[in-house]
Amino acid sequence: MRILVNGITIRHLAFALEALVNGDEVQIHIITREPEIGLSQSLQPGSKLNAHPLLKILVRHFPRDTNADTFIRGMWISRALGIEAAERGAIIHLRSSLIELKNNTFAITGAGQISNQSIPFDYIYDPEIEESEKWFGSSFPDPCEEECIPRGDGTCESWSKKPIVSKASLETSIWFGNDPFETIPIEIEKGTIDAREYLQSPKYS
Repeated sequence: MRILVNGITIRHLAFALEALVNGDEVQIHIITREPEIGLSQSLQPGSKLNAHPLLKILVRHFPRDTNADTFIRGMWISRALGIEAAERGAIIHLRSSLIELKNNTFAITGAGQISNQSIPFDYIYDPEIEESEKWFGSSFPDPCEEECIPRGDGTCESWSKKPIVSKASLETSIWFGNDPFETIPIEIEKGTIDAREYLQSPKYS
């Protein structure tokens, strides 16, 4: 069973990891145009370590001083999921794009391990991303006078529905979603459930 995971969001990576852990004879290909998993061009929401059981498994990839009160950077979580998937055999195509051919066959072009070759896939995982509320994010040196959550690396993270204007900010970004403080565990759970449902479906069996 060859599955293509078309993207590297938290949900995509959680799906890939769950399929590799619980699927029989599953080969996972992950494709992205990015040069690296966890190398976001903008600030993304993070999460506390105890927000989801999977995060405690990923802790070995986080900085040593991470604890239950640390608001872990979103990029660290993405990177850790990518490492776990790769260690379990996922083939990751970086700086790559997908070209659809025929009969559920595709070509992956770019800098991936298998470039310019046609590959048949039994399933393509690419869930629709629903953009909803607009949030403004910013990071600051920790401690600071702003309302923010420490990230355990000398910085803290803040999210608001109103623009954050401060000369002390290190980084700012705009993110779309329902709740930046809960999105990581929600997206992990969505990807995990998607994988379990697929592995239990007639298509897989």
